[in-house]
Amino acid sequence: MGSEATTHRNRAAVLQAVRDAHGASRAELAERTGLSVATVSRAVSALIDAGLLLEESAVGPSGGRPLGRLQVDESAATVLAVDVADRHTSVALVDLGGAVRRIERIEPPSLEPDDRLAHTLDVVETAWRAAAPAPVAIGVAIPGPVQPDGAIDFAPALRWRGVRIADLLRARIDAPIAVANDANLIAVAEARWGSHRDASTLVALAVFEGIGAGIVEAGRIVEGSRGFAGQIGRMVLDVAPFQRRDDDFGDLETQLGAIGLARRAADAGIALVGDDPFAALFARIHDGDAAGALAHRVLDEFAVALSNLCAILDPEVVVLSGSFAPLVTTIVPQLEERLAGRVLHLPRLVAPSTPHDGALLGAAAVAIDAFGPLARLLEH
Repeated sequence: MGSEATTHRNRAAVLQAVRDAHGASRAELAERTGLSVATVSRAVSALIDAGLLLEESAVGPSGGRPLGRLQVDESAATVLAVDVADRHTSVALVDLGGAVRRIERIEPPSLEPDDRLAHTLDVVETAWRAAAPAPVAIGVAIPGPVQPDGAIDFAPALRWRGVRIADLLRARIDAPIAVANDANLIAVAEARWGSHRDASTLVALAVFEGIGAGIVEAGRIVEGSRGFAGQIGRMVLDVAPFQRRDDDFGDLETQLGAIGLARRAADAGIALVGDDPFAALFARIHDGDAAGALAHRVLDEFAVALSNLCAILDPEVVVLSGSFAPLVTTIVPQLEERLAGRVLHLPRLVAPSTPHDGALLGAAAVAIDAFGPLARLLEH
């Protein structure tokens, strides 16, 4: 191996070792990599000059000479994160540490499926080409099941079927691209950058027009055989669905998603004021009228879904996201009362803990993973 290749390999090894250790001294890096301290020091100097490492001085436990602690400079690169939500698209530049550098929410001019797809592709390409410095990868969150190759079987809220969005984006942009289900990405963001990252099993319950659950077990997303694990919107609440066929939303989300909830309220003659039917309904949970009764019925049905989830997964933490996020102080005591004594282990029901939208941060996380080893930054 030539000297140039050896130098590159050594720098790559040191950079990755710093990232894996979440910070280390030169001596610790030498032990981790098997390189000499002198070789490590040369690599560190080059990586600092390249803007990939930062050095912080800290006095050792016995005092004396400061020890140089090295950290990856998380601002050294960004990825483009995209959340294709039910009725808007958000794009953000996110650095390697999950810090959002810039974010924009864009309302599509039309919600018709073909128009929305064309608009989404244009938004992503425009954001990619306008970003400076250029991002290194793209991650996209979709409100529906996504196969491992980035193909969307169906996304009911968008009315997309058989859309190979990853391939469509790659035809426009030469970059690593990852596409995943939004509930999965909320769970990924919580597991990587949230307050519950040490949870053995974490579930993110995502309540929007549809309903899904992202599952992280021992730090890894549970995807199932085709990437469809966690689609709890497909659960059935009783035997009635067996008399019909649900081609779009599943039975549970037909009843408990935002559209279904608004329909049930209208059918009961309940006027819900505001854009979010959940907020409007649960504000009346203590009213002794039809609205209060419906609110309790809805929570009963969510408790059924959660009890089934607990029976199968035994989660340590359930993150209530989407429309449930701002309502946790109302919802959690109600759900805990229903679940207590009916599940073997009551999980912690919590609000999202990430500083920004979980789907966006999760999209950033899978984009970083798609980019690959940090050593690739040496090529940029």
